[in-house]
Amino acid sequence: MTVAAAGFEECFRAQFPQLVALGESMTGDRAIAHDIAQEALLRLHDRWETVSAYDRPEAWLRRVASNLLIDHHRSRAAERRAIERLAVGVPRNDGSADPASVDLDGWFRLLAQLPPRQRLIATLFYGFDRSIADIAADLGVSENTIKSSLSKARSALRSAEEGRRV
Repeated sequence: MTVAAAGFEECFRAQFPQLVALGESMTGDRAIAHDIAQEALLRLHDRWETVSAYDRPEAWLRRVASNLLIDHHRSRAAERRAIERLAVGVPRNDGSADPASVDLDGWFRLLAQLPPRQRLIATLFYGFDRSIADIAADLGVSENTIKSSLSKARSALRSAEEGRRV
């Protein structure tokens, strides 16, 4: 084993449990904490030649893990916002009004019934919290085209959901 590999392995053994503890304290989920710790260490491995020369490589590693945790938190917040936006008229697992009870599998089945363009626009608007202007710019079409497609998608989703309830 090379000196560089030995140094990385030593760092890995020392830092992995600490990164998992950091991740678990931030997310409350040990599996996610493991994933984030592994990703941070993978990034360290890819840059070991440079980072190992730093005075405190472990500080760089904690910073990477912290950024990954912040990204995870943002993703989860975006998911929650999307679920809340989808909560009106979307199938529920338990019949409650709680956005957490949204039947995402049911939502995906409903979306799958839409034509591809409407599915894309509904997904970008509801799932990714993109504005009509942003979607229009991304797709290179007018905002009116997006509004029209979104309106058609809503109507089709309402009809499909009403059909499911009958």
